[in-house]
Amino acid sequence: MYITTSTYGGIDWHDSRTIHEQLRNNGSFNIREDKVPETIADDIAKDFPYVENIRDKVLQALSEKSCFQFMIQSEEKDSAGNVTYKDCGTHEADGQTYYEDEAVFDGEKQTLAQDYAFGQVSYITTYYVEDIPDDQLGYIVTEDFLAPSKGVPLVQRLYHDIFDDPDAAQHYAKNLKLHDLSYPKSIVTFLVCNRQEVSGQLWYQNEKEAMRLMAEKGQAYLDDSFCIFTKNHIENLKKLPTKEAA
Repeated sequence: MYITTSTYGGIDWHDSRTIHEQLRNNGSFNIREDKVPETIADDIAKDFPYVENIRDKVLQALSEKSCFQFMIQSEEKDSAGNVTYKDCGTHEADGQTYYEDEAVFDGEKQTLAQDYAFGQVSYITTYYVEDIPDDQLGYIVTEDFLAPSKGVPLVQRLYHDIFDDPDAAQHYAKNLKLHDLSYPKSIVTFLVCNRQEVSGQLWYQNEKEAMRLMAEKGQAYLDDSFCIFTKNHIENLKKLPTKEAA
């Protein structure tokens, strides 16, 4: 089994972004089915070490398909560098206490929702569990532009086709040079994928066309012809002479 997380959120839809991550268990992306719950629990527990028995609570919520809510605390360091955690503010209304910063894990939907400033800023992380046949297993590395324009949470760009070998993909990801833009921010993302499913997606087909044209025109993804949005990049490339005629 393979677990991918997708985190979406921001102040509002204008600047909300999406970030993907591939989880591991004991260093492996291929996770035994009986280890899936603990992998999800460990991923959540690492970000909230101050919540008592949080790992067990996540496991219970997954098993019972239930929810549990907890306060998000802020991290502080004293003069000696020791880490302490501070409670957030609260608000009383209709006999209930509301946390300024809180989180809810939903074991049925396998989602973690985080709300800050009484819900003014929100993020939701979804855990996707997929069983990929060995003969369809691939590894994909993208440059992800986060919230490149209003209402667009993510643009993923592909500069190398799907890898067969995870080590080669991770080496490529480690050395992939990002565009030097002040805005938007971009990050390198490594994901395990189902080769057959990805190959049938329009996104992948557009990325393949952009790569084909870059090779034909003698262009690289860092050249001036590049555009964050793939269709615009393709149009820029079509206007250039071929490498042989240049």
